[in-house]
Amino acid sequence: MNQNKPQAPSADYSTIKDLVLNVRRYLDELRNHRKLCYAFLAVGLLYGFWFYWSNPKIYEAELSFMLNEDQNQAGGLSAVLSEFGGLLGSHGDEVNLQKILELGKSRNIAEKVFFDSCTVYGKSDFIANHLIKELETHGKWGAKAYYFIENPLKGFQFKHHQVEAFTRLENAALKQLHALFLSMLTTAVSEKTSIMKLNVQCTEEVLAYELANRLFDKMSQFYINKTIEKQKQTYDDLASKTDSLRKLLHNKQYGLADLKDSYRAAWLLKEEVPKTILDQDIKMLQLIYGEALKNKEIASYALDHKTPFIQAIDLPIMPLKVSRLILFKSLILGALYGMLLASALIFVRKFYKESIQN
Repeated sequence: MNQNKPQAPSADYSTIKDLVLNVRRYLDELRNHRKLCYAFLAVGLLYGFWFYWSNPKIYEAELSFMLNEDQNQAGGLSAVLSEFGGLLGSHGDEVNLQKILELGKSRNIAEKVFFDSCTVYGKSDFIANHLIKELETHGKWGAKAYYFIENPLKGFQFKHHQVEAFTRLENAALKQLHALFLSMLTTAVSEKTSIMKLNVQCTEEVLAYELANRLFDKMSQFYINKTIEKQKQTYDDLASKTDSLRKLLHNKQYGLADLKDSYRAAWLLKEEVPKTILDQDIKMLQLIYGEALKNKEIASYALDHKTPFIQAIDLPIMPLKVSRLILFKSLILGALYGMLLASALIFVRKFYKESIQN
């Protein structure tokens, strides 16, 4: 008769048992050094409290907007408009919303915003200078690097807005300011609604408000101007040509009237020749002027048709939304950091002792 022999415990069981025993030993070690854990816990709580108060309030200026751009051409006019070099653009063009948001991140647009003036704390200055002072207050501007005795940008302020005449130091300041501004700016576009958003976060409420609104204005104007640049040039050229023709036509008409007045008492046939020539010139100019006016109206229609409309939906209003780390969360994180540090110190000490004994 076969008897069942007891089976040895499996390797997995032994591993789990060893793990449980090790955890118990480490927990006992923590209990034995509870005073050290309490000390690190207190230090962690103090650090969390300090971290909460050392981080300033962040003001958020959020702005949403949409683009209305009609690219459809009128069927009856499409053949006529094609004579002017395709003033209305090609069919099937789709609006690239991401391109508009990327404009807001460009240095070209940022320069236009930075060198606008606004009043902060009762002082009127470039937005760039206000922003530099705010960044410097919180240690984000002109920080001292370990390889420099002194950062050359510390205390820097722009004296003028002629970017093309900037020195190397002014260019360096502009580039750094733009990089820091990008860290304060977030953009987004909804794939479903095509609504775009700009969000500027700053430690100064007025600056956050001004940066968001000025950025939207400069970005919108730049996009509109570049979109209609060709159509605007065509319209301006036709308007100038029309004005010149009108002045020339008026001069010819006044010239004919003066000629008739001077020959009123004389009826020689040869004296009718200048009047006939002037009359023919006037009729020819009237035809040319009429065509020029028609072309001008077509160009005006093309310009109006091509001009996009960027409409703000929700503009930021003060008081702005404030975001700040919650005190309770900061204390919890500080306590966790303190306990982790205490645990690491105790475990390293225990491991060192056990390695010496072995």
